[in-house]
Formats: sequence, structure tokens, C-alpha cells
Amino acid sequence: MSRRRKSREIVLQSLYADNISGTGWKETLKNTVERRGSTDETVEYAERVISNIIESREELDRMIKESLENWKLERVAVVDRIILQIALAELIYCPEVPTGVIINEAIEIAHKFSSGKAGSFVNGILDKLAKEIRKD
Repeated sequence: MSRRRKSREIVLQSLYADNISGTGWKETLKNTVERRGSTDETVEYAERVISNIIESREELDRMIKESLENWKLERVAVVDRIILQIALAELIYCPEVPTGVIINEAIEIAHKFSSGKAGSFVNGILDKLAKEIRKD
């Protein structure tokens, strides 16, 4: 598993744990990193992504909401919503990461942590938003 994949999974697990427990993302991130045993580079990237999500969560959710067709944001599974937030944060704040890599990673993580149809759902939303965010 790549370091960035591990970082993304750490972000997902940390934000999910925070959503469930309300402990706070810094505490859940610390616990997730300790449990998974990660390199400094992996932790640094996870911290970068998670802080970007926290700082712009309302905007990220607005973007997701506007891209949904016949669906309300509240009905999107928590895991899927966090996966979308991670990918959008990377699309916006991590220009060094290629668009295709971000989308493919999100799909793979959705297959691993969510329902069977989550991969296509995530792909559809991200494909649409990536074209708006990155004009490359």
C-alpha cells in the first residue's frame, strides 16, 4: 500500500471516528496513527488533507450537494461523504497529485470501506467535480 493511500485511509478512519464519537479530529487522528503505525511522511500528508477538510468542510459539502441528482446530502452515507471530502480537498489543495490518481484512489477506498455501489457513486460525483475544479 502506498504512503498516500495509507494517509487517505487514516483521514477516513479519523474523520469517521470523530463523527461517531465526537472526540475531535485531532484526538481521533492521533489514535488512528498510533493504531496503524505510520511514517512521518504518511502522517504529514494525512494532517495536511484533514486540516484542509476541516477548514473548508462547508464548501466541500456544498459542492457535493450541488452535484447530487435526486438525492439529499443527508442521505449520503457518512463514509462516502468523507471519501468525497478527501478527494475534493486533494483536488483543490494538492495540485501536485494528478486528478486521475485522486479519483482512482477514492474509488478504491470506497470499494474497501463502503458498499458495493459506492465506487460508481464516488466516481460519478468526482468526475463531474474534477472537471469544474481542475481545468487540465
